[in-house]
Amino acid sequence: MTVVGTSSGAIGVTRLVSRPVVILITSTLILSVTLNVLLAHRLGNLTRMQSPRIADRLKVGASVPAIAAKRLDGPREVISYPDTFEPTVLYIFTPPCSWCARNMDNFRTLVDKESGHYRFIGLSLSEETLTEYIARNDLKFPVYSGLSPETLKTYKLGSTPQTIVISPEGKVLQDWVGAYVGDQKSQVEAFFHVSLPGLRELPKAEAAKN
Repeated sequence: MTVVGTSSGAIGVTRLVSRPVVILITSTLILSVTLNVLLAHRLGNLTRMQSPRIADRLKVGASVPAIAAKRLDGPREVISYPDTFEPTVLYIFTPPCSWCARNMDNFRTLVDKESGHYRFIGLSLSEETLTEYIARNDLKFPVYSGLSPETLKTYKLGSTPQTIVISPEGKVLQDWVGAYVGDQKSQVEAFFHVSLPGLRELPKAEAAKN
């Protein structure tokens, strides 16, 4: 009887100790699931922000016309694709765009590595602080602004940043809308056969403005 009593007491102690442990494990699992749901929601929002509808993008193979635009501190010029043997890369941005700022290291790396194989041209949808923006980011490629409403409509411009690759025959080879992140970063790297550094982290004060 004494042995049985001792065994029963031991079982009771075990149950008493296990209950808080079970509660702790359960709480930890609930917290983990909650964090995973929040992370998935955040990644989903980022993907939606960086992956516009197909209807908002140019179709690969579509023909596009030359662009009349204003060169910085210069007259209006015509950007014509047969003028060069290399494909043309149009990079559309605006100086106030925070995603453009975060993507700048990616694009400058692309220019540095592929300038011998592609012609790079910047198209700014805004002239606000454009001169300072070009100097601050040390942009080494021609930058234009003052696009006509017809050009904006034909090229489906509006979201920034946007990267369009056009052949010397004036046909669209690729059109990426958004910063180079996730699958889109992989697509850009595969297309140009380069490795990109990723998005830049903005200072807190600058990020708060956007």
